[in-house]
Amino acid sequence: MRTLGMLLASLILLSRPADAGNATGAFAPYEDVLEVVAELTWHLRDDVYRFPPPKDPTGHDVYRLSLHRLENWDKRFPGRLRDVTSFARAEALERLGGYAAARDLYARVAAMPSPLATRAAEGERRAGSFADAAALPESGPDLDATLTALRAKLDAWAALLTRWVGTPFEPLVLVEEERLERRTARLVVEHRKLLDDGAATAERSLRFMIEKHADSKMLPDHILRLADLYADLARDYVEAHERPLAFEEADFVRRADLALDTYRKVAMWDGAPEKPEAQARFTAFDAYKTDVLARYR
Repeated sequence: MRTLGMLLASLILLSRPADAGNATGAFAPYEDVLEVVAELTWHLRDDVYRFPPPKDPTGHDVYRLSLHRLENWDKRFPGRLRDVTSFARAEALERLGGYAAARDLYARVAAMPSPLATRAAEGERRAGSFADAAALPESGPDLDATLTALRAKLDAWAALLTRWVGTPFEPLVLVEEERLERRTARLVVEHRKLLDDGAATAERSLRFMIEKHADSKMLPDHILRLADLYADLARDYVEAHERPLAFEEADFVRRADLALDTYRKVAMWDGAPEKPEAQARFTAFDAYKTDVLARYR
């Protein structure tokens, strides 16, 4: 029995994972890399377009946290399980929008004598196509050139959406498409005074975002941006009608109430991260409305 006990103790010592050293905190390399890979793999099919990125019990983004832990593992244990950690890092980078870096890591694994080589080659092609679209310019020397560049980039992502629709990678493409359309709408709003019928064009662009991305986790923010536009248009009306006889209370109230009603939608949206901000903006703009009416009555 004594001999058996000594043998079991020896096996335990031999099979014990290498110590992670004195690194501490959430980003310290785990003694068992499988813990990191397992948590990451569990969330690879999460819909990051409709829902916020997953969090671990420490409150950190799972993709970012897994990436840092795997990087720290590679530094602490160079050469150990390099195909597994590189492949997992590439998967995390894809979810974080680092497509070029993910492509390079996939290519590295594809060149290894690893069971993951075939899947890595597929990942290299996919991440490479995403990286090519992401590398397209988003700006130009003037507004028209910038809008043209954004249109071309949106077309590239639309082609990828057709290719990856119905797969776990569809949400990644939708996130990129939404980001570009959001930037386009913001440019239209910012330059509305330079455009023909600019106010109506800006409103249509923001309403387009709300209708097209009704399933997005960003929907409350899109509505908040529309409310901001309505509030700005109400302020523009006051600035353009400063003289008492030019100011029409009914016209101002109609514009102001449109902004308040839109703010209220988000201010009453339970669970929306934008709710406190919407409540504050509603209160502030309501006070502005009261002040303006008192000034002209």
